[in-house]
Amino acid sequence: MVKKAVLVCGWQDGLPPDLQGDYIGVDRGAFLLARVGIQMRLAIGDFDSVDEDGKKLIATCAREIIELNPIKNISDAEAALDAALQRGYDDIVLWGALGGRFDHTLVNLKLAQRHSCLRLLTPQNEVFTLGVGEHTLFAEDKPYLSVFSSGDSEISLIGFKYPLDHAFFTSDTTLGLSNQLIEKKAQIIVHQGKILVVRARDK
Repeated sequence: MVKKAVLVCGWQDGLPPDLQGDYIGVDRGAFLLARVGIQMRLAIGDFDSVDEDGKKLIATCAREIIELNPIKNISDAEAALDAALQRGYDDIVLWGALGGRFDHTLVNLKLAQRHSCLRLLTPQNEVFTLGVGEHTLFAEDKPYLSVFSSGDSEISLIGFKYPLDHAFFTSDTTLGLSNQLIEKKAQIIVHQGKILVVRARDK
C-alpha cells in the first residue's frame, strides 16, 4: 500500500491544495501549517525563523517534533525527506520547494533527481524523475513538459507536439525544453538512464 506524505517548506505560492497524505511541516512551513490549524505527523527543522510563541503553536498541531541543530550539513528540506523515508513514506510531495533562494531550489531539484518517489509541486509546476520503463502521462492542467537528463540517457516521446524516437541525451542536452502534450494520453519511454521531468502550465 502506498504511503503518502506532503512536506510543506513554505507557501510563497499560497496554501497547498487539499493533497492526500500525512503533512510534515518543514521549519517555518510547520508554523504556517499550525497557524491555519492543519495537523502534522511531524514538524522538523532548526526553527531559527520561528519565535517561542510560534514553537508553542507548532507543538499543538504536530504529533512529533524534531528540532535540528542550525549547524548542519544538509538543508531542512533534505532532513525532512530523510525522516519521511525512514518512516516508510514512498509517495512524497515537497510543496514550497521552488522559487525563493536559488541555491535551495537547486538542492531540491537534486533531491528529486535522487529520489523517484519525490515530486516538487507548485500551482504552476511539477517536477519529478523517471527511470527506465514506459510512463503514461495525461494532459490534465499542465500541458507543457520539458525533459532533462541526469546523465546519459535514451528516450522516446509519443503523443507530444515534438516527438522523439530513441533520442540520446546527456546532462548538457537542452533539446527537451518546452514540449507540449497534444493527446489526452502521452507516453515517455526511457530506454536507458534517468530523466528529470518538468510539467508546467501558463499562469
